[in-house]
Amino acid sequence: MILAQTLKFKLVNILIAIPLLWITAVCLSQAQETNKQDPAMGKLKIEGKSIVRLILRREDNNEREEFRRPDQIITLPTGKYCLQEVHLEGGYICYASRGPKRLIASVTSDEPATLKIGAPLKQAVKVNRQGCHLVMNYELLGVGGEQYTGGNTGEPPTFTVYKGDKEIASDKFEFG
Repeated sequence: MILAQTLKFKLVNILIAIPLLWITAVCLSQAQETNKQDPAMGKLKIEGKSIVRLILRREDNNEREEFRRPDQIITLPTGKYCLQEVHLEGGYICYASRGPKRLIASVTSDEPATLKIGAPLKQAVKVNRQGCHLVMNYELLGVGGEQYTGGNTGEPPTFTVYKGDKEIASDKFEFG
């Protein structure tokens, strides 16, 4: 009788322990899977203003990260990011394929990375001599040196050339 009760007690304990062990294993497995899915996060500090839309592309897996009116500090998964596109107030747009250099930010979980992009914008004119002609190219540059196009295209920018105090030429730039 005592032997039968002892066996019955052990059998009940085994039947209770097996589901508990199985549930524990499933929970641990899900926790590990969640850790694999949740990448480490980092911060990116934006030094620039008037950004309406920012699109970054991860170098390692080509995923896009898009931000509408981003804050000065944004949180995103760690990794290297390239600028793909940025839109500013007033309709100014920078496409990464048009710029002379590629803006890259390395986001780590240790400390915030910095990306200089956006306003204030600076106007620049590059002048080259071709024979007896001067060829002038107008550029609109952001704080990181990125080139912008667009904006209010109703009136093209104008320029005036002086020799000393005397005006010797003035004209308008053509769009395109």
